[in-house]
Amino acid sequence: MAREARLFTSSAGSVVRGYLKFRANIPPRWIRNAKGSRKRIEPDIVRELRLLRRLRTDRPRARVAIGNAQRELRSILERWEMAYRKENFYRGIRILLELQREGSSAL
Repeated sequence: MAREARLFTSSAGSVVRGYLKFRANIPPRWIRNAKGSRKRIEPDIVRELRLLRRLRTDRPRARVAIGNAQRELRSILERWEMAYRKENFYRGIRILLELQREGSSAL
């Protein structure tokens, strides 16, 4: 079962708020997990984009089918966006922690 992103949720996705709340370390594994979560969604996005394009060209008057495909695509894109925001959130906190410790960041 997936771990709940409590730090992300409690800081409302703000890197600065997350940094101020969390002074330990952000393991690189958290960033890799968020990236993996985002990349797993991408084949679904491609499939839904192709389906929607095919419906629009082959069946332009099938409004219900096109609407359903648009809703499905929107929900998948929202999941992808959340994973993308989490990935950048953890990367941002890690950069701020590196700046604090070393004065510069390699990320």
